[in-house]
Amino acid sequence: MKNIDETIKNCTACGVFPKLKDNFIQLRKSNILVLGESPAKDGWLKSGRAFFNSNGELQASGKVLNKLLNMCSLSIDDINFTESCKCIIENRKRLRECINNCKPILFSQIEKSDFDIILPMGQFPTEAILGKKITKLKDYVGKIFEIKIGKYVRKVIPIYHTSPISPLSFKGNEPIFKEIIKPLVLNSNQNLR
Repeated sequence: MKNIDETIKNCTACGVFPKLKDNFIQLRKSNILVLGESPAKDGWLKSGRAFFNSNGELQASGKVLNKLLNMCSLSIDDINFTESCKCIIENRKRLRECINNCKPILFSQIEKSDFDIILPMGQFPTEAILGKKITKLKDYVGKIFEIKIGKYVRKVIPIYHTSPISPLSFKGNEPIFKEIIKPLVLNSNQNLR
């Protein structure tokens, strides 16, 4: 992963934007990778931990995700996490373009891991991992897609972004975590590689 971090640090494909100093992927003990959009300027760029601010407090999106993960007997400290776009992109109109530029890096990160379950949060991460443009995210959310990256076939389950700005951040994701992700996590823990 060190080579990937260097590639990210030296990349200027979208221009020169602020990036994390290190650890563009947060590795934890579960077999779940949560895939975000791009780092927030007040988030883990400063804190070094996904979903936490510089004061060590869990941010609003992290609180929603943590509640959802608790349904699966997990917490935010158990999941693996990375962003689809590795830079802080303030102009959201460029987000899709920048995520596409980062796709080879993202797939390299995933290829060097053995995550069974990938949860892309929202439209752009879902487009990146599935390799298709999406017009209606609701047609993909909560469905299981199997894709081979590296040696492993991974289950991709798109979820709504956990930002509390979205009315679906908890309410729309709750049945997905209860009915789809929880049984997969339990089954996967019994059949660890």
